[in-house]
Amino acid sequence: MKVRLVEKEDIDAIVEMSRDNAKTRPNLKFNEVRTRATIVQSILKGSPVIFVVESKGEAIGFLMASYFVYHAFDGLFTVQEVLYVKPEKRGSRAAVLLMKALIAWSKRLGAVEIIGGNDNETNSDRTAKFLSHFGFKKVGHAMRMELDHGR
Repeated sequence: MKVRLVEKEDIDAIVEMSRDNAKTRPNLKFNEVRTRATIVQSILKGSPVIFVVESKGEAIGFLMASYFVYHAFDGLFTVQEVLYVKPEKRGSRAAVLLMKALIAWSKRLGAVEIIGGNDNETNSDRTAKFLSHFGFKKVGHAMRMELDHGR
């Protein structure tokens, strides 16, 4: 297994993994066109950054992250937005390799901190335990309010 930056040849695989990942947020509508545009933007501009983990030449997972400058503090921080590994490859080293790539990238940028976790109610405790192995700590409470626009 190895981790690398996303390439043009990965687009279809990343779209399908994103479609599967979107099932964890059933209140939102998956947008394939926007997903493809985001992947192309990553390839052309490196923002957001998408790391791909591959096994035997096949993309089996990805991690998408962005960086931001603080509004009231010195420095910048990175955000782990998506961490996805195909179900049949979970339990392998894939997620570990992706997280190590995120941490190394964040350090190269000079980031002060990495914000991560999950934004759904799927395996939250397991995700927190996994991230704690890398030094992440629970802070505060993530909360969300879904808005109904008359739909």
